[in-house]
Amino acid sequence: MTILVALDFRPISDDLLASARAVAAVANWSLRVLHVDEPGDPPPSGWPSLRGAGLTRMRGDAGEEILRAADDPAVSVLALGLRSEGEAGIGHVAHHVLEHAACMLLVVRPGMRVPDRLRRIVVPLEGSPSTSAAMRVVDEVFCARGREIVMVHVVTGDTPVEPGSMPAPRFMDQEHHEWAAWQEEFCRRFSPCSKGGRHRVAVRVGEPGATIIDEAREAQAELLVASWRGNLAHQHAASLKQLLEASPCPLLLVSPSAA
Repeated sequence: MTILVALDFRPISDDLLASARAVAAVANWSLRVLHVDEPGDPPPSGWPSLRGAGLTRMRGDAGEEILRAADDPAVSVLALGLRSEGEAGIGHVAHHVLEHAACMLLVVRPGMRVPDRLRRIVVPLEGSPSTSAAMRVVDEVFCARGREIVMVHVVTGDTPVEPGSMPAPRFMDQEHHEWAAWQEEFCRRFSPCSKGGRHRVAVRVGEPGATIIDEAREAQAELLVASWRGNLAHQHAASLKQLLEASPCPLLLVSPSAA
């Protein structure tokens, strides 16, 4: 398995490469670096220390060449920078890749905390099978003794209609034993890991995106892993856009097909 790191040698490149190294070390994946020279681009002003990571240089449209390279069956994760320092929103290359990549995506934005190791991972779960793809990846790849996995369930006015969904009790003042039973069943259903990692369910009330960001910040998480439908225009993408814009740590986005 391989993490493909798309570098364009902006200032964010060092943080992106360091984040990819931290994830690769935990997952025992290899690392490859891709740089696409687009027509009219000036030559790179400096190369970060690749330390044994293979470098591939291509020429053409950056978005298309990155997607083509990520189609390699050996590539499990594509790592990319969301934008440059001082820019707003999502860069055009990142936007194209976010909507068309078939593999998992590791996204780094200027201002995120760069992990040196993974001690605590936050996973938003709404309690439906299709959005539990992120949790399956976390349990298979990252669950280990000494690592805490925080599953964040945000209670909203919406009730998942997908068969097999398990939303929290409708009333936050339910009897304690009912909450304990729900949390136990939630962990059993969505987090079957038996590798010794610590699992914790955090139930919060509020707007999902902002609440998840607050939880990741308070938990001092090194990685936030979220399910991703691959469509920034989808009605459910609003929370994902908030995570991209304000997550305090790198984001690993997992689509059900990539899990």
